[in-house]
Amino acid sequence: MRGRAREWRAVDHLLRTVEGGEGGTLLVDGEPGAGRTRLLAEAAAAASERGIGVARAGPEELGELIPCGVLFEALDLPLPPDRPEPDAGHDEAFALLDPRARTLERLRAGFEERAATPMLVVLDDLHGADPATLMALRTLHHLLAPRPVGWLLSRSTAVDEGRSAALFDLLEQEGAVRVALAPLSPDAVTELLRDLLGASFGPAPPAIVGAAGGSPLLITELLAGLREEGHLRVTGDRIVLPSAHVPDRVRTVVRRWIDALSPDARNLIETAAVLGRAFSPEQVASLLGVTPAALLPSVEEAMAAGILAVTAHGLAFRHELVRHVVTTRIPRPIRHALLDQIGTLMCPEAAPRSQTVPRPGHTIAFIDTAIGAGRLREAEQMVRGRLNGHGSAQGVAELRCALSDIMYLTGRIDEAVREAETALAVPELPAHVRERATLARLYAMTGRPQDGGAARAYANQVLEGGSRQGTAATVGALIVLAASEWDKGRLSRALRLAGDARRLADANETAAHRYESRLVSAAMLTEVHRLDEAAAILREARDEMSARGHLAWTADAAALQARVDLVAGRLDGAVTEAERALDLATALRTPLSVAAAGSVLATVALRRGDLRAAARYVTAMPGGPLDGRARHALLSARVAEVRDGPSSAMTLLAGFPGPLGWQRSMLMTEPTASAWLVRVALTVDDRAAAEAVVAAAEALSRANPEFSALVAAAAHARGLLDGDRVALAQAAEQAEDVWARASAAEDLGVLLIAAGRREDAVGSLDRALAIYHDTGSLRDSARVRQRLRGVGVCHRHWSYADRPVSGWDSLTETERNVSLLVADGWTNRQVAEQMYISVHTVAFHLRHVYRKLHINSRVELARLAVTQGRIDPEPPSAAIPG
Repeated sequence: MRGRAREWRAVDHLLRTVEGGEGGTLLVDGEPGAGRTRLLAEAAAAASERGIGVARAGPEELGELIPCGVLFEALDLPLPPDRPEPDAGHDEAFALLDPRARTLERLRAGFEERAATPMLVVLDDLHGADPATLMALRTLHHLLAPRPVGWLLSRSTAVDEGRSAALFDLLEQEGAVRVALAPLSPDAVTELLRDLLGASFGPAPPAIVGAAGGSPLLITELLAGLREEGHLRVTGDRIVLPSAHVPDRVRTVVRRWIDALSPDARNLIETAAVLGRAFSPEQVASLLGVTPAALLPSVEEAMAAGILAVTAHGLAFRHELVRHVVTTRIPRPIRHALLDQIGTLMCPEAAPRSQTVPRPGHTIAFIDTAIGAGRLREAEQMVRGRLNGHGSAQGVAELRCALSDIMYLTGRIDEAVREAETALAVPELPAHVRERATLARLYAMTGRPQDGGAARAYANQVLEGGSRQGTAATVGALIVLAASEWDKGRLSRALRLAGDARRLADANETAAHRYESRLVSAAMLTEVHRLDEAAAILREARDEMSARGHLAWTADAAALQARVDLVAGRLDGAVTEAERALDLATALRTPLSVAAAGSVLATVALRRGDLRAAARYVTAMPGGPLDGRARHALLSARVAEVRDGPSSAMTLLAGFPGPLGWQRSMLMTEPTASAWLVRVALTVDDRAAAEAVVAAAEALSRANPEFSALVAAAAHARGLLDGDRVALAQAAEQAEDVWARASAAEDLGVLLIAAGRREDAVGSLDRALAIYHDTGSLRDSARVRQRLRGVGVCHRHWSYADRPVSGWDSLTETERNVSLLVADGWTNRQVAEQMYISVHTVAFHLRHVYRKLHINSRVELARLAVTQGRIDPEPPSAAIPG
């Protein structure tokens, strides 16, 4: 019993008590999926091995059909008749008893007969027992107390209506031992996985297992479902799971849990799921149009069901896997409508002029509340309305500080700097106003690359001021210096400064902009592949943002989580978080979040072979800081390379600041870029450019040897430049980015083919293919399959599924990809090159597409794809609605 040592000690004590000729009782509480049934089954087996008789039963899932039926089942006795038969042989006294007394007497006699020797009575799921059963059980427990009878009783805390809970409370008061099954610890989860699969997962279980929240049922159903659906793969002595696929077995379990709730509780759960894992009662109450007090019964029901839990700042889903399943059950239009409603709640129109205007002393507090809640348009209108009035110079300065905050959050960096500097120019500012203006200027300057030197000097000046500057300004200065160190390639120093800023901000509950320090730390940790730390910081920050209603930063946090998921190879999760970031950014008018989310979506689209979507996301990305522009330039070049060839990519990169555009910022924000840049440069015979990239990557690696992602990236680039198989093998082994690992293994396979080492080449390419497949990188998988076909190895890559005979849903995955590219105007040869298949294969698939869609031409296919929303007629605008 993994992770159940304490509970098993209680079971063992009960069995030893019964063996000694005495009676005892063990009560087991647990949420759905906590492992109650497994514990009882193991206890029954152990009792049998010790020679203890076992009487075991449990109510049907929908409850007992006949009162006390579970007790008769445990004793293997026939169910009682409604009234005694004339020839039943009962004596007169027995015949005069009422039906309940007759039932109890038969059960007493049956138990006493069995209890002539030690016995264990195992009754599961008593939350579904009839009231008569619970009353009989209470009486029998008393009548059989002198006998060597052990009672092992369990109930779910989720669907109990109070009767079994009352029985358990009463029995506990009379001396029964009671245990509650908690979620499994991480170590217990690891042991359970090893037990179930007979193999290891490497350093840590996959994230999808962690999303089960330690629920034994969710974990076992997850693995069983993945095995049934063909998503479990063994590589050597290790098991590989998909990053985000949730099998139908898990969805069935969650659906059963949710459907068992009352309509109000179910509505609460489904609405809250769209808000994220953590949320505040006020938020979900606003969405449902009720008061928080009205939610209390539904919240208590959901908590009893093990779906929600109380956190330090509000409520949260116990299992992220459950929230994910609930969210995907909500039709997409409804999800979008809820997100729109969230945006409306966060950004309502400004109050009518007829409403009471806050007193001057309260104006800043109202504005700050609106900023924190993400109501940035309302806050800006309030500021400008007050600026147009008459007020003290100090009051105007504080308003300009608030306006600088709004400009910074909405991406208007030049205006943010100007407003902060205007505020600082006011003489004799109070300390708290000067600190706020200082902080506003610090953050605004970080958004302007041209201010790098000035920002560093200003940050050092703030730190030299010591306590006179205040905690918030000190935090801001540390963040500016961390960003500066990062830009210079001194990553360890940058991480230390960012960590100092985060800890100082966390220690000061009232510090303004406390979220920036967390987001900056999480971003840096993500780029050096310390993903667990980054995810933990993000989770804590998002929980607090949600619980406290500080929603202005939620889009940034979602975009960062999308980046974490992308680097970890969880493409489905990356898309979900990036789309959420885009929705929130649109509601909040925060364009920098759009750029970050768009880069993730573009990268995923490229890996999945959806070039049109990748180009659309890149086109829609707004400008931003240097690292954002470097990522945008790289993505633009990658799209151009796929669409128009490597020469086009080199032309685009030449326009980015610095030779070839491989500035340090590009290689730090995208360690995988160095290998791609070298590959493209060599393809167009520009060895000098390739050598420059390798030199930059190795310099970055030498300066930061503690970060294996940079070391592996430099080895990958050097291996490509020199045809060095040892360097490529090192990169394939050391790369922490799963996609980079596959890329290095693929490049090594290509070199091995050229060297005539076919068997080694196939092994390396197979490793690359397995990673690409597991992460959902369809285009990369197709390219590796083509390479394997070149050496005579063919892998089946199709799957069977129940589909209709016609219409879009009847198309296979390959047919859909072919049809969308053709609808986008690609020729058969271009499609073949893009998908790494032959022109004849494209034509074969296209004939099937025409037949299934009942069309006859490419023009009809394009028209049908547009009218049915399969492709967009035009790319979206990059502008944020204002």
